[in-house]
Amino acid sequence: MAKKVVVVGGGSGGLVAARMVQTEATRLGADLDVTLISASERHYMPPLWSEVALGTASPEETWAPIKNAEQAYGFKVVVDPVKTFDLAGKKVTTEGGATYDYDFLVIALGTAYGWSDYKGLDKYGYHNYSEEGALELKKQLATFKGKKIVFLVPELPFRCGIYPPEMAMNVRAYFEPRGLHPEITVLYPADAIRMALGEGLDRFFKRRFKRHDIQYHAGFGKLIEVTEDKVVTENGEFAYDLLIKAPPSRLPKVLADNGLAHPGDPRWSVVSGPRFQHPDHPEVYLVGEHAMPPVGLLTAGVPIHNAAVIAGASILSDALGGYMIPSYGDTLCMGHSFESGFAGNCEYWWIPEEGKWGHACYTVATGPMVRLMKDSFYRGWLDALR
Repeated sequence: MAKKVVVVGGGSGGLVAARMVQTEATRLGADLDVTLISASERHYMPPLWSEVALGTASPEETWAPIKNAEQAYGFKVVVDPVKTFDLAGKKVTTEGGATYDYDFLVIALGTAYGWSDYKGLDKYGYHNYSEEGALELKKQLATFKGKKIVFLVPELPFRCGIYPPEMAMNVRAYFEPRGLHPEITVLYPADAIRMALGEGLDRFFKRRFKRHDIQYHAGFGKLIEVTEDKVVTENGEFAYDLLIKAPPSRLPKVLADNGLAHPGDPRWSVVSGPRFQHPDHPEVYLVGEHAMPPVGLLTAGVPIHNAAVIAGASILSDALGGYMIPSYGDTLCMGHSFESGFAGNCEYWWIPEEGKWGHACYTVATGPMVRLMKDSFYRGWLDALR
């Protein structure tokens, strides 16, 4: 009987894991039953939401039907949110009442947003961390006549570590052709942006901020509250006419409700070791954003992609009695920088005594071609599902 592989999550982590297991099993002539369960019929490319806010992409360009993966890659796709995980019984149950047994399980459910965890943060400000949020921010940018724009990162780590420095420079580029030059301020809770991609990128952003007259306040301490016209921190207050905010990351409710919260930090899921496994159920792999910080990784698409590759290879190795399991790959991240772009690379190594990945990061390249490469990757990824 074919081994059953169930992948929960229709985002990048889930798609990469299901695609790898299915395509490699097909290539090797192995009999594996792969099912991907998604809460949404849409597979989104979230970085493109910033393009929606800036007016350079339409909402339709940011997603593709996840069901198309059946024809493109050969695994089964079910659109029905998962309600319960029975790890002891090796089964998951959906909100529609269907139950799926598994021999191997991959969980890649992204992250939830804790907007209400800080006073006023859910009420004031705009963001592009959802399609609806991007459309609202687009309206605010198009009609903005004020003087002060503040970008706020309430806490670390947060989704996509190079945001909002990247978006701040794009907003500067958005207004300058219109003859507007608002005061732009980035509020960042840590002493430097190096958490995102190392000291090289920290220096890069600071140089660009100075060149484009963007104020950078790092290490503001704890966020106290957000009001209709200012951000209040323990180290000062910052007035604004437009607030653009990044969300605090929180564990998706279905994982919290099913006992999958990390014992050391409930914002994340339980996860262990270099293969991203559940510590008590090694046939369960956790590769979503919710599983990255506990093992020292960033909550961004490229780390998730690498984790999903390791999970997929591990499943193939265990199911087929042998398959090469790669080490965690170097991470190349690209971003927009005003009219240009940048690329940063991180090398990783596993530190057993800490149970985390160590890393060293540096800037690789800057220039307009990097921006074109980034846009082409996102759009090409979605085109594969259309």
